[in-house]
Amino acid sequence: MDGRSSERGSGRGPETGTAPQTRKTRRELRAEREAAEREAERGRTGEHPTQPGQPAFTPGQAPPDRPQPERQQTGPQSTQPVPQDRPGPSTARAKRSGSWFDQPADSSGPQPQQPQARQNPQPPSAPAKKQAPRPWDEPEPQQPRAPERPERGPLEERFPVRPTPFAGVRKPGNQPESKADGQRGGFRSATRTSPKPDQPEADEPAPPLAQIRESALRSAGMPPNSARRDRGDRLRPSPDEEAEELYDAFEDEYEEEEPEPRKQADPRKRRRTAVWLFGVSLLLVLWSATMFVDSASPLFTLPSAIVPLVTICSLPVIAFGLSGKHWVSTGITAVAALLPWAMVVGYASSRDSPPGDLSMVRVLTVEGSHGAADADSITETAREYAADVVIVTGLNTTLAHDLTVAGLDQQAPAQGIVQVGSAGSNGIGIWSRLAVSDLTELEGFSKPAASGVLQAGSSRVGMTIAQMPGGTLMPGAAWRNDMSLLAQQNVEGADTGSFLVGDLNASPWQPAFRALEKAGWEDAADVAGKGLRPTWPAWSPLPVTPADHLLVDQGIGVSSTAAVDIAGSSHRALVVSLEVPTG
Repeated sequence: MDGRSSERGSGRGPETGTAPQTRKTRRELRAEREAAEREAERGRTGEHPTQPGQPAFTPGQAPPDRPQPERQQTGPQSTQPVPQDRPGPSTARAKRSGSWFDQPADSSGPQPQQPQARQNPQPPSAPAKKQAPRPWDEPEPQQPRAPERPERGPLEERFPVRPTPFAGVRKPGNQPESKADGQRGGFRSATRTSPKPDQPEADEPAPPLAQIRESALRSAGMPPNSARRDRGDRLRPSPDEEAEELYDAFEDEYEEEEPEPRKQADPRKRRRTAVWLFGVSLLLVLWSATMFVDSASPLFTLPSAIVPLVTICSLPVIAFGLSGKHWVSTGITAVAALLPWAMVVGYASSRDSPPGDLSMVRVLTVEGSHGAADADSITETAREYAADVVIVTGLNTTLAHDLTVAGLDQQAPAQGIVQVGSAGSNGIGIWSRLAVSDLTELEGFSKPAASGVLQAGSSRVGMTIAQMPGGTLMPGAAWRNDMSLLAQQNVEGADTGSFLVGDLNASPWQPAFRALEKAGWEDAADVAGKGLRPTWPAWSPLPVTPADHLLVDQGIGVSSTAAVDIAGSSHRALVVSLEVPTG
């Protein structure tokens, strides 16, 4: 034997030198095996091969002797007999034909006689040994096997969604109910979608290996691996918990909050607010209107002296009125806030200088505050500004002595002192480098006043010095009479022009001061066009009222004005540069 299977056949014939036989295929071998099994089954049951239900032959009776047909061969193999221990294709066809005499070798009936080969008879070979089952002997499965791994799921399961600030993070296993819900970020519970009727449901995936291992450990009475982990591993959050926390964080951050409905305002409360705003706006307008009342009563002089504060008080009323849409009250308050500045808009533009050659004369006027001003401060200011004329009102003998000791005479020699006695404190002192002539005291005023002629080169300039009674806020009736007399004052002997200087306790918003402007006087700050120069109160970082003034007529020009602090004085000093024509 050459070790080859006798059932499948050898690549050559018996040891007779004949040509090799054709090898059988697996299908032919399987067909022969099935035919042999069917014949064996019929032999055990005694069923007729061609007539089911009828016995093939009587028990104990041998089947008729019928020669076995030989397999037809072509070519050189046509004369070779078929060996007895190796059935050929003809035998398989005979078995498939279902002839009654084709009985298996192990049947209980008598075996039919096989015809002998015509040429070269061979002795019968030994019976074939029983072999182990081969792969092709296993029956083919009736249904297709389940896939080893589950079918691939949808795209969302294979590729986890990354967190975005627009849709958030989807919870694991959840899908949006609809396209609109997905855009809003809403999700429904994780449920398996039922397949369509025309689609077969996929087989469930096999449990993972870790689950099988846990079940085996539990059945053996051993604690699972998860129970044997340390406490740190048990407390560590799982990936699903981390995704859940991340989802909640994004959902809280980008959740669209519906705006709360705006509460309707109470009409009664709105009416009360409108009444209060209207009342406040009327008060502010009345405050501004005091600028047009020519009276010495404190009810009018006090508010008109500090009328610029109307603008500061109007700002919150305007803001509140705009927020509440109270247009009438807002408009009235705006008028009250702008009216004071409309009265002094001319202080922003300057007047042209007089024609011809001009001579510069600097005048320093100081309020002595009844001798409380510091003499050294006054002397230092006169040196710093190179003042040609220094005029001090509210002078007493002590302050006059201190000014002499401080060296004011070296800067500008004293030209005259008006009404300064041992008990007097309302005197006027004049120190000038220019000659002063015709210095006389004016009559009819409540406080000392004087006038004279200042010699500026070839020009004679008239000079009037006055100080009004009372205070800045409540000057009184005497103040109003003195202001009327001052408007009518005229200096004799002046051929070029005149100026009026002193503590007038008046502001440009008061009718008494505007009466001076109507008489032909102009404020030096207005002529210079550099804005107002407030001098009271001196202790405030931002003085409110320009109480001290220097006024000029049409013959004199003004190049600059400045307000300077003087220690001990309640008013700021005023420095004015006059332009006096000389030719």
